[in-house]
Amino acid sequence: MKLNVRFIVVLGLLCALTLGAVASMPIKPIKLKSSEKVKIEGITYQLYPKKAEAKVIKVDTLYAGEIIIPDSVACDSIVYKVIEIDARAFSKSAVSAVVIPASVEKIGGNAFEECNDLTAITIPPTVTDLGTGLFSGCKNLEVVNLPENMEKLPNSTFANCGTLETVTLPDRLKEIGISAFEGCVDLKGIDVPASVDEIGRDAFKNCTSLKDVKLSNGLKNLGSGAFEGCVSLHSIELPRSLSKLPNEVFQGCSTLQDVQLTNSLKSIGSNAFEGCADLKKIILPSSLSDLGSSAFRDCTSLEEMSIPSGLDKIPSSAFRGCSNLYKLNISFAVKSIGDDAFHGCARLDSVFIPNSVKTLGASAFEGCTNLRRAQLSNALKVLSSKLFRGCSNLNGVTIPNSVAELKDDVFRDCSSLTAITIPVSVKKLGNDVFKSCTNLQEITMRSAAPPKISGDTFDKDVQRYATLYVPDEGIYKNEREKRWSKFSNIVKR
Repeated sequence: MKLNVRFIVVLGLLCALTLGAVASMPIKPIKLKSSEKVKIEGITYQLYPKKAEAKVIKVDTLYAGEIIIPDSVACDSIVYKVIEIDARAFSKSAVSAVVIPASVEKIGGNAFEECNDLTAITIPPTVTDLGTGLFSGCKNLEVVNLPENMEKLPNSTFANCGTLETVTLPDRLKEIGISAFEGCVDLKGIDVPASVDEIGRDAFKNCTSLKDVKLSNGLKNLGSGAFEGCVSLHSIELPRSLSKLPNEVFQGCSTLQDVQLTNSLKSIGSNAFEGCADLKKIILPSSLSDLGSSAFRDCTSLEEMSIPSGLDKIPSSAFRGCSNLYKLNISFAVKSIGDDAFHGCARLDSVFIPNSVKTLGASAFEGCTNLRRAQLSNALKVLSSKLFRGCSNLNGVTIPNSVAELKDDVFRDCSSLTAITIPVSVKKLGNDVFKSCTNLQEITMRSAAPPKISGDTFDKDVQRYATLYVPDEGIYKNEREKRWSKFSNIVKR
């Protein structure tokens, strides 16, 4: 029931009289209804007469200073046990300290959010029900004593507590909630108890000072982005109980150098290690059967990579931007390589694509400026667009006899390419396939029937100065669309 301010004041006076705060006088008791609001010694409560229980609630005039919550209050001859602090009860207030009695069993969500004067607090062991976002945004909170019997740290409990440096987690804890410590920029270390089997999404996201992390040996579930943006994290040991690394789990951990992946790991999610710029070496275990897109994107210090036999595909952008990757070993189990998989791996010198690979995605090796040799799978039917675009040192590549089509820009800007053989299987060459191949001198055609080309498949200078070797020069000179006839030097071979 909603009461006006005057009635709350009257109730407060009666309760104060009951407690002996004012000299006794004959006053007719007021019978409280199922729940009423009353202010006693500066704290407003919701009273429940039938159960003789009370909870601390939020008021329009925010609390301030030091608040001592009693374990019980008396009103109209009834003693009420204080068992709860309501959701947002102290939210955005100027409280500097709050003493919580052992009678309290529940604290509602966001009860202390953005209490910027609050520096320390102890939650008694009687509290078994904690709401989400309990201390979120408490910018000056430094010390928190959590109840020892707590089993779950709720979502966003300490989110954006900028001065929180250390927290001791209870030994009985089983779960760390979503964004529990997100944005705790001063948090330096965390020791996850052995009882914890789940860490929620973004739990430690953007904890920029976090260096020391000890994970539970029983950890089974790690949420996406759990350590995203932890730029001070240098190393981490993953427990054998963990079979999956989720999406973005270490994304942006720019100083991460040492990660030991166990043989129980089966899956690495998308963007899991993206932007881990200091990661030089990582061994993918043989147990790995799934790798997400952009998993190691922009790991600019990564030097070697072996794709294990458990993986049948390399996803899109998996190693894009790994500019120091110079050694690559792809197993014969791999059947497909996605778009941009090795785009911008500028230090790669040579690449061997095993015959198990049936599809090679667009721009898979685009921008690999140091790549000189590429041996392609004999199972490929198409060379995808921009496959080797910008590979300015490429000069040793053979198009397999299985290929029927070269898509647009396959060899564009391959300025070191001097000779190329087009097998009899090729029926079509797309736009700009050899554009800006300024040193292309010899094109050998194996097919007697000229493949279909566009007007700009070859540069005009190539058509003018390069030699086109064909089985029958007459057929090429007189082909219907007159595009092959633009070559000045057509020679029968």
